[in-house]
Amino acid sequence: MKPFNKKIPAFLSPFMMAGVLVVLLPIFAFMTLDRMERQKEDIGERLLIKGISLIRTFEAGTRTGMLTMRWADRRIQAMLLETAIQPDVAYIMITSRSGEILAHSDGTFVGKMFDAMPDISGVRGDTLLVSHRTRQIDGSAVFEVFKRFTPLSSGFRGRHKPMHGMGMEVREGEPGADRWGKPGGKGHMGWENKMSGMTENYIFAGLSMTRARLAQAQLRKQTLGRGILFFLMGCIGMIGLFSFQAYRSAKASLTSVKAFSDNVVQNMPAGLVTIDQDHRITSMNRAAQEILGQVLEKPFSQMIVLVSEVESSGGPVSREITLKKGTPGELGLDMTASSIMDNEGVVLGFLFLFRDLTQLKELKKEVETTRHLAAIGKLAGGVAHEIRNPLSSIKGFATYFGKRYANNSDDRETAQIMVQEVERINRSITQLLEFAKPMAVDNKEVRLEALISHSLKLVRHDLDKKSIAASVNFKTDKTRFRTDPDRINQILLNLYMNAINAMEEGGKLEVTLVDSPDGSSLEIHVKDNGCGIDKKHIDEVFDPYFTTRPEGTGLGLSIVHRIVENLRGEIRVESDREKGTRFMIRLPATVRGNPQKKDTIEKDTI
Repeated sequence: MKPFNKKIPAFLSPFMMAGVLVVLLPIFAFMTLDRMERQKEDIGERLLIKGISLIRTFEAGTRTGMLTMRWADRRIQAMLLETAIQPDVAYIMITSRSGEILAHSDGTFVGKMFDAMPDISGVRGDTLLVSHRTRQIDGSAVFEVFKRFTPLSSGFRGRHKPMHGMGMEVREGEPGADRWGKPGGKGHMGWENKMSGMTENYIFAGLSMTRARLAQAQLRKQTLGRGILFFLMGCIGMIGLFSFQAYRSAKASLTSVKAFSDNVVQNMPAGLVTIDQDHRITSMNRAAQEILGQVLEKPFSQMIVLVSEVESSGGPVSREITLKKGTPGELGLDMTASSIMDNEGVVLGFLFLFRDLTQLKELKKEVETTRHLAAIGKLAGGVAHEIRNPLSSIKGFATYFGKRYANNSDDRETAQIMVQEVERINRSITQLLEFAKPMAVDNKEVRLEALISHSLKLVRHDLDKKSIAASVNFKTDKTRFRTDPDRINQILLNLYMNAINAMEEGGKLEVTLVDSPDGSSLEIHVKDNGCGIDKKHIDEVFDPYFTTRPEGTGLGLSIVHRIVENLRGEIRVESDREKGTRFMIRLPATVRGNPQKKDTIEKDTI
């Protein structure tokens, strides 16, 4: 596998970038376009306000001049010219309804027809209504504001009298002259009629949009720049958010994986030890501590040898090694050593996996025992029947001679010994057949108290013969369970008889029933205070034909072991020389308890 490229952050995937663009780009595009449209509307609104203010101001000035100083067209023309000097004012003009230019900030247009006369129907009926439009003049954009021109209304003429009625004289070239500059007369009255509210005239104010367009372009650039900046900031923010979330998720996953791997390492059945390049212990699991019996501070010399072989071969090395422990004795291990590498192939340390060969030896021993028992079983099945028939004849002749020579004590005793030995041989054959034949299990629901009481009654005579006291201790709240009662009796009888034979007169036999540690099974303990078993013979007590008693057959405990295995249980033995022996049987049976748990121990003494 190729090492992962660390230069490319994992969160900068194409799908994430595409997702960020799909989410943010429409949002910021809409916001930017909306802002630009608002700026455009704002510029138009400011131009409209400026145009309206210009027209209102001009109308107010015209009204004042016409009412107080009897202005004629020349003074209005001059006022238009002065007003048009203001910044961004392209022109101001007054037209008639038909489009004739009555006054213009550029005098050359006076008397001409306004060829771009707009539709005035919207502002015709309302003298306060203002309209606007944008048009091109010589390649330049002009924002044009227009309304009906009403410097005087009909009410003004009723309230204000003409100035010449008060004796004032209007001279040529002075306010009050007509369009051609002649004082008074018809010209004056004609201009007044044309400019008053009685005539239908319209005023137009054209505002240059050059500066507004420049300002709009500048604002557009600023808006686009800010939009792009905000978009980039949003992308960075979202990527940062996704990155933080990915980091948290990766950290949580890493923590979970680390916890899982630590749990696996600590609970694996094989020992695990790791060391670094300097041969220092870096980790050690629980199984390794149990197998080695200590916490390693430094690796064994055999482990350093395996490291050298791993470095030479470039691959794992497996071998059986023997470690010299601090305490007397040696420990045989099946160990595998390998390198620990990073993504770049650099060796970070070494790993050792090992198992205790003692367990393997025990398994091999169990396999050999099983094979041995299987061979004995096959042999027993064929030999037992061949032996029983001659034994019956021998027993018959011995009984016959015992009766025939009843008056001869020596012959009678010899015949009785022959009968006893034949019976002993027959018992051995019976046990051998029992051990060899397939064992059937018939599970039933039994009461524990009745089962134990019945088994003890079967050996009551033997117990009384040696004055042995037997007690039963119930340390469980379970009263019933499913098992084979006949097989349990067979197990208990063998254990009782072994205990009776191991004890002197006045001994003590204890039968205890307790719950298993996990609470799902039941344990039966049979304990005596007899002579005990030597430590060297503990592992051999369940082997066929192993016995320490001259009169024993060596098959009793082998049969017990086989029955327990068929019941899917376990049997263990603990013994101290001259102190006694305890057999512990765990039966994984389905148990049932009393409604109320017992808090005390019940004891029966026989």
